[in-house]
Amino acid sequence: MAFPFDLLHEGVRRRLWEMKWTALRPIQDRAIEHLLADRGDCVIAAPTAGGKTEAAFLPILSRIADDAAGGVRAMYIGPLKALINDQFGRVADLCARMAIPVHRWHGDVGAAQRRALLGRPSGVLLITPESLEAMFVLRPTQMPAIFGRLAYVVIDEMHAFIGSVRGAQLKSQLHRLRERCGCDPVRVGLSATLGDPEAACAWLRPGGAAAAHITDPNAERSVSVLVRGYQSRPPADAADEDADEEDPTMRLVARSILRACHRSTNLAFANAKSRIEELADCLQSEAAQMGLRHDVVVHHGSLSKEQREHAEERLRADAPCTAVCSNTLEMGIDIGEVDNVIQLAAPWSVASLAQRVGRSGRREGAKAVLRAFFIENAPTPEDTLWDGLHLDFLRGIATIELMREGFAEPPEVHRAHLSTLVHQLLSTLAETGGMSAQRLYRRLMDGRAFGQLTPGDFAILLRGLADHGLVEQMAAGDIILGLRGQKLCDHFSFYAAFTAPEEFRVVHLAREIGSLPAALLPPPGEFVLLAGRRWRVDTIDGERREVHVVPAKGRRTPKFTSLAADIHPRVHAKMRELACTSDVPAYLDDGAKDILAHVRGTAHRAGRFQPALQPVSPAGRSRLFLWAGTKVQRTVFLALREAGLAVQDEQVGLEVKAPVERTREVLRALQERPPEPRLLAARAARELAARQCGADKFDWALPDSLWTTTYAEDRLAISPGAFEVG
Repeated sequence: MAFPFDLLHEGVRRRLWEMKWTALRPIQDRAIEHLLADRGDCVIAAPTAGGKTEAAFLPILSRIADDAAGGVRAMYIGPLKALINDQFGRVADLCARMAIPVHRWHGDVGAAQRRALLGRPSGVLLITPESLEAMFVLRPTQMPAIFGRLAYVVIDEMHAFIGSVRGAQLKSQLHRLRERCGCDPVRVGLSATLGDPEAACAWLRPGGAAAAHITDPNAERSVSVLVRGYQSRPPADAADEDADEEDPTMRLVARSILRACHRSTNLAFANAKSRIEELADCLQSEAAQMGLRHDVVVHHGSLSKEQREHAEERLRADAPCTAVCSNTLEMGIDIGEVDNVIQLAAPWSVASLAQRVGRSGRREGAKAVLRAFFIENAPTPEDTLWDGLHLDFLRGIATIELMREGFAEPPEVHRAHLSTLVHQLLSTLAETGGMSAQRLYRRLMDGRAFGQLTPGDFAILLRGLADHGLVEQMAAGDIILGLRGQKLCDHFSFYAAFTAPEEFRVVHLAREIGSLPAALLPPPGEFVLLAGRRWRVDTIDGERREVHVVPAKGRRTPKFTSLAADIHPRVHAKMRELACTSDVPAYLDDGAKDILAHVRGTAHRAGRFQPALQPVSPAGRSRLFLWAGTKVQRTVFLALREAGLAVQDEQVGLEVKAPVERTREVLRALQERPPEPRLLAARAARELAARQCGADKFDWALPDSLWTTTYAEDRLAISPGAFEVG
């Protein structure tokens, strides 16, 4: 029986010898055997730097090495341009000395590289979903020549697509490729974190045979965890929320990070871009005061390409460095060896934390290292019970515990994604010029990217889109783009299925530094932190959408918009468990132990949340503990509001401006007769409209009946048990 290495094409083997490969990893052995035996789709799951890219491309390149011309033979789809640039180098390196062209196509790729692909499509193409969308709209007649012989599609960072807007777009695109080009490529998913591998394997080809799940039996890595807790006391004159005063506690955090990590290369993650900039500024200032030579760089989506690439290059260098970043560095961009992953405050999810932690400990025999820092307000006599639960800290510890137990949130694979359906409908009409409603329905729904929309609901959708001028019906019956739809498709911003907030470029001496949300621009004369440096706003050019800045010593943390993800019920359950038990995780320092002790004292005074419905002082108010995940929390919140009660959302429970007896009466009525889902969704629509947030890109174009139905299915958990109070 041949060994996997022997199954590879001679040119691939020769290249591996030149690159001084002495052995293949187990996951690469398994992928080679699967793909070269033509066993169909597969999902290759391994930690960051676990060899997934080579596991996919070694057998794929072996298959196409002698037949790489006449069209793109393998397509790699990545979620980030930076990741594509990184993987382009790796794939091109594997293809060196073989006649396999490697192309990339995204917004930063020049015209010459694009002409090379269009003039002689062949080999491997690395592309984003947005650039693939642009091909459908702008080059539909060229696509059969480009993709007619496509044999493989590799989807990198697959977990980032599953259940998301871009994932629905991608599934639709793969079906449209088959319709447009007649190709049916093998699909290969790559991922480091999968909360539900079975669902992920089914997602890869909806309605078809489930993909094989290929894992590395030696992939488990031990994780060293240390959590530090700090209690912050605001200054006595801090009544002004916009006061430009540093939090001294952040300097303590920065000093602690530097003491432990200044000889290391580190990734420091924070959820808010403003917090990223604040921590980076403190790290730089403290390093100077401590006399340490330790570079600090910043990496997030509002920085310019040059700033992000500088951070990536600095991380790959030999000298120690800390990159303060957002989830832009969760992905598999090659940044070299990382010694420590630092987490400031609770991550969005267990899966996100696991992905981040997996960036460290890549050396043979090394442990992944997580250092988490939590800044909580020190107790005051004015604190509410919710303040005393320190919910961000409690959620952070819960995510760490669940990660150590091996849990990750399962993806939401059954969402309807109607906003993305509208996007794909308009793109399909731009691609084809128009077609009958029946054919359009089949073209969009056969790919199974958008749930179970009935023909009747699709007709309602078309009428709604026609009312907005997005589509119109010809006398012969075909559906075509309306004037408004044509205008939307003609603009480059159309190709993304998600909404990008309007932003102003931040510029110094004609060099772009980054961007700021248009709604939150600081006025001239104010100061701002960006890219880890301090600036003063000089002028704002509204016509050119630019903020001109000069270096300055003043300091004000920039404001950025941010939408938090839904919290899984298991995270809330773990939070409650931590609050009500006596075991203390060994990785907590004394400060973190003090915060946990305060949480448990608060829980004890609340009877460990039993009964779930309790009176609150002053009289006439009540408190409802749920600990059931964001969807149930949202459902009960909306139901009580619809019943006429004034309610305040407290993340794991609700404050109700009504006596316990009245609240219990309403809950019992809701339990006996659960509310109509569309009624609650209509209430949610009013809430979102009042706050002007929370909408997907084309939600504004959806008929009310369809939006409320899908909101109820996707965002609410409506069942009799949702209203039980114990």
